[in-house]
Amino acid sequence: MEKKGSALIALRDTAIAAVVSFFFFYLGFGQFIFVFPLLLLSTHFGKGVSGIAIVIETVLVSLYLYFTRIPGPLSLPLMFFEMYIPLSLLAAGATWLVSERKSMGMRLFWALVPATLFFIILAVYLEQDPALLDMIVRYYQDAFEAILGPFLNVDLIGADVWAFVCRIMLLVIVSMLIPLVFCFVCATCFTFECVLHSRESDWEDKVAHFELDGRVIWIFLALWLMVLLTRFVSIPPIAGIALFNITLSYTIVYAIQGFSVLYYNLRKRGRRLKSYTLFLILAAIALFVPGINIILVIALPLVGVVETFFELRK
Repeated sequence: MEKKGSALIALRDTAIAAVVSFFFFYLGFGQFIFVFPLLLLSTHFGKGVSGIAIVIETVLVSLYLYFTRIPGPLSLPLMFFEMYIPLSLLAAGATWLVSERKSMGMRLFWALVPATLFFIILAVYLEQDPALLDMIVRYYQDAFEAILGPFLNVDLIGADVWAFVCRIMLLVIVSMLIPLVFCFVCATCFTFECVLHSRESDWEDKVAHFELDGRVIWIFLALWLMVLLTRFVSIPPIAGIALFNITLSYTIVYAIQGFSVLYYNLRKRGRRLKSYTLFLILAAIALFVPGINIILVIALPLVGVVETFFELRK
C-alpha cells in the first residue's frame, strides 16, 4: 500500500511538473528554464522519474508544434526549426542527469552534444535541398519585413539591399543557435544544482573554484584565429556558421570560468553573496542594462581567459 501511495504521488508530481514546464515553454521567453521543473523531480523521486517526465514533455512539445504549425509547403521544415531549441534543451537535461558522476566541464560538454547533433542534421537536410533553403530564406525575409516594416522604409532601402540585410540577420541568428542553447542549458543546470546542493556547505566552494584545464586555451585561441581568417579567406557559408557556433559556445565556457573568478574574489572580500544571487544579478544586467551588458558579455570571458595565464584567485 505504501509503494502504491508513493507511485501515485510520483505520478501526480510528474504531471504537475510536465504542465508547469509546458507553460514555461508556451510563454516563449520561459524556454530558458522550462526543463528545470522536470529536473527537480529527481531530487524527490530519482533520475528515472525525471527522465520519464522529460520524455512526456518531449511528446507534449512535439504534438503542440505539430498541431499549431503554419500551413503550406514550409509547414514541416519550419516546425523542425521551432523544435530545435526545446528538443535540444530537453535532451541536454537528460544528458545532465545521466552524467552526474562526471566533472562539471565534461557534463557541460555532453549537455551540448545533442544540440550540436541536431544542428548538423538540420544543416545536412537543408544542404541537400537548395530550393527549400531559398524558400525558407524568403519566408524569414517576409517575417523580418513584417516586424521591422513599421520602423524602416523598405522601399527607400531598395529590394536588393533589403534582401542582403535580411540574409545577414538570418546568418547572425543561425550562427548563434548553439551558443543560445548553451546559455539556456547553463541557466537551467546551474539553477538545478543550486537547489540540489543548497544545504551542502562545499557547493559554493566548488562554484568559486571552477577551473578549466589550462591546455584547452589553445583550442579557444585557434578557433578565434580561424574566425579572424574568415575575413580574408572565403569559406562555404555552412562552414562559417558552424565555426561561429563552435567558437561562441567555447567562449561561453570561459565566461563560466570568469564568473567563478568574480565570485571567488567577492567571497574573499567578505561579501556574503550566494553564487545564484550573483548569477541573477549578472543575468539581469546582461538582459536589461544597455551598454553595461556589452561590457559584461566581453569582460567575463576575458577574465576567464586571463585566469589561464595569470592567477586571479589568490
